[in-house]
Amino acid sequence: MHSVTYMFLHNYLPYRLNLLAELTSGNTRDIYRKRHGLTRSEWRVLVNLAEAPSLTASDLCTRVPAHKTKVSRALAALETRGWIKRSTDPKDRRIAHTTLTLKGKRALAKIQPEMEAATNALLAPLSPQDRARLDEGLAVLERLFKTDTARP
Repeated sequence: MHSVTYMFLHNYLPYRLNLLAELTSGNTRDIYRKRHGLTRSEWRVLVNLAEAPSLTASDLCTRVPAHKTKVSRALAALETRGWIKRSTDPKDRRIAHTTLTLKGKRALAKIQPEMEAATNALLAPLSPQDRARLDEGLAVLERLFKTDTARP
């Protein structure tokens, strides 16, 4: 029975993706958490806001992805730091549009190179061919799930 379970997990895509996501996230966790005092959700909200002029909490829940309570807490923490600004939609007062402030952009400009260096160090053992295959495989999965990060 044990070998049957192992074979199932070894081939079970959600398990493999989750395991790999945790392992790769662990490579950068200390940067955003210990060096910059951010939670995972705060980091993800911050970097997503850098890629769009304005996002709502609903947009962020989809893009991060995270439950609305985690996104709401992340937004509140980032707003307290002065890294984001929220403004009420004039047509629908229930909706708030969130943008990065100059202070938030500066913080991101400090953190992002550290995150990129950690990612590059993680991938350093791979040959250029393996890196290209990895990128192609990820693009296939992004197309499969029709994520916003899918590239043409």
